[in-house]
Amino acid sequence: MFTKTFLLAVAAATLFVASASAICPGYNFGITQTGTNTNPDYGVWQVFDDSCNVVDQVIAQNPCTVGVFDCSPSPITFTGLHLGGLYYACRPDVNSSSCNGHAIQVCCRNDGH
Repeated sequence: MFTKTFLLAVAAATLFVASASAICPGYNFGITQTGTNTNPDYGVWQVFDDSCNVVDQVIAQNPCTVGVFDCSPSPITFTGLHLGGLYYACRPDVNSSSCNGHAIQVCCRNDGH
């Protein structure tokens, strides 16, 4: 009985830790603006995986014109991510977290494209 209870507790704790560490549960990536470059006319946007590793970075005046992100009309938000030859649909998610002190603005997942 003790072993079964202990294993269930370990399994539950593992699931909790895994879900707590996900920056965008159910998504592949999260995007956030992390600040400005040394030139204040340029912003820095980073794409993070669920472990808060930077997998892509865009430094631009307008991140919507460099071919990495698809954007909506005003108010502008990222609606798509082109990464590694794949397309990821992006949207805000109330369950998103943060990476390195920066709140995730949108979460992106490959919806089969």
